[in-house]
Amino acid sequence: MRKIIICFILFFTQAVLTAQQPVSLEGKVIADSLEYSFINIINISAHKGTTNDREGRFVVEISENDTLQFSSVQFQKKEVIITKSIIASKFLEVILVPGVNQLEEVYISNSNLVGDLDKDFSKIQFYDKYELHAPQLRQDIPSLIDRKIAATGGDPSNLLLNTISGDRQKLKKIKANMDYDSRIEKALLMLPSDFFKTINIKETEQMLFLYFCAEDSYFDTLVNFDRKGDLVVFLKEKSLEWQKQTDGK
Repeated sequence: MRKIIICFILFFTQAVLTAQQPVSLEGKVIADSLEYSFINIINISAHKGTTNDREGRFVVEISENDTLQFSSVQFQKKEVIITKSIIASKFLEVILVPGVNQLEEVYISNSNLVGDLDKDFSKIQFYDKYELHAPQLRQDIPSLIDRKIAATGGDPSNLLLNTISGDRQKLKKIKANMDYDSRIEKALLMLPSDFFKTINIKETEQMLFLYFCAEDSYFDTLVNFDRKGDLVVFLKEKSLEWQKQTDGK
């Protein structure tokens, strides 16, 4: 009899431990416009989380009676309690409903605005974000040409089609020319107004001369780091090469 009780206790203990062991549960989030939306999928009970892929699929570790929370800015928060039937099915489908973000009511009765933009703007106090040490962007906002280049990439099929058509190469060439021109313009602003007279460069040849100098990688270094003095010395040395080339034509 004692052996039977011991066996029963061991069997029951093993069953409880097995039930408590976490298992991987696959699932799919279904919602409108989900392709570029990533949902925060948190197992509140186990303090673990994950997110979905572009098709809405996800994998998360769960145990029975765990609570899964699905949240995102675009959708209403939803919680699901893991039951035995969910574990047995090994798959969970979650439907999310778009969220409605409501702003609190704002009263402007004491704003003293009169409807005249010039007068109203004079009453508004502006703040300098740099003086307030407000958080700044860690990277520059992509330009229009950069966004167009990015649009020709992405998934392999899109990248292949745009490479074959030549659109991606054309955009990159345009960007290179734009970067090139911006460096020339910056160099002009760094130079004294009468600089070209001191090195005997005609007004009609100034831009050609700078493009000639820009072929040297050292030109980029001087311009990018605002080394005005070194740029002047560099251009004076280059002017000698320029004179030799133009005189020989």
